[in-house]
Amino acid sequence: MKENIKLLEWNLNYGSYDDVVPAGFISEYIKGFDVVILTEVRANNALINMIKTLGYDYISSDDQGKLTNQIVIMAKEKYKLKKITGELKRTNGELGPDFIHGLVKVGNKTINLLGVRIKTSGYAERFMQVKLISTYISTIKGSIICGGNFNSGQIRGLVDSDYSDVEPLYKYRNRNRELSDLRFYNFHLIKNVIGDEFVLKETMGEDNSWGLAENKGNLVYGFGKRVKNDLLFYTSDIEGDSNYSWEHVKENNQEYLDMLTRNGRRHGNKVEHGYPDHARLIAELAV
Repeated sequence: MKENIKLLEWNLNYGSYDDVVPAGFISEYIKGFDVVILTEVRANNALINMIKTLGYDYISSDDQGKLTNQIVIMAKEKYKLKKITGELKRTNGELGPDFIHGLVKVGNKTINLLGVRIKTSGYAERFMQVKLISTYISTIKGSIICGGNFNSGQIRGLVDSDYSDVEPLYKYRNRNRELSDLRFYNFHLIKNVIGDEFVLKETMGEDNSWGLAENKGNLVYGFGKRVKNDLLFYTSDIEGDSNYSWEHVKENNQEYLDMLTRNGRRHGNKVEHGYPDHARLIAELAV
């Protein structure tokens, strides 16, 4: 008989800074989940104290030093969380994406639990990082759940289509009339690389999982539609669905509006570090 677990994946927007303190409301949106994957964090004292206060076990990816990000996986004590590895390297020894591989016990079943964050760079480089992940998971025996921030672009076309069918939708011309490198990295390519033995669906609930902004005194959740870079996939022996939620922003609406207005002239991300600028990815899985 299958057992249900409730999983959360969430980018906490640490921006690689070690002195970031998680926003005070974050713990309220974490407690109650069985397993939590946190991306773009540093496993600093503030984060660890929050985790311990909530009563979770945790593992963290290897610390690569200043101005790097880690991944932290949290699990309730009964799942006997164990770390396997906290890094993923290329054949030449260079580091790949932010990565962690842990194990949890769900009933009598062992689940390989992977946390991922594709580092931002050119699209071709991001695609190389996904191929590294694919090579790694091909060596794992048993059930796998992988969640994280894949920093992928807008989904175009039907998600159950093969990449060859939707490839033209990912090609567009810029002002110089040259093809954009977006064709080298997208949802369908990720799906194609990880293979048919994994289930990768379009997470519903909201149009976007990233892209928080202020416009004329109102919050805007995402730029355009279907920018869904927080993804979840798992082996076909697992069943479930996932959805995005911006509830943490909507229930702290004024705090975010004030912040975005205050930082309106700031270059780049106007959401302050420690305040999540991604939606939560929430999944109910039967394993």
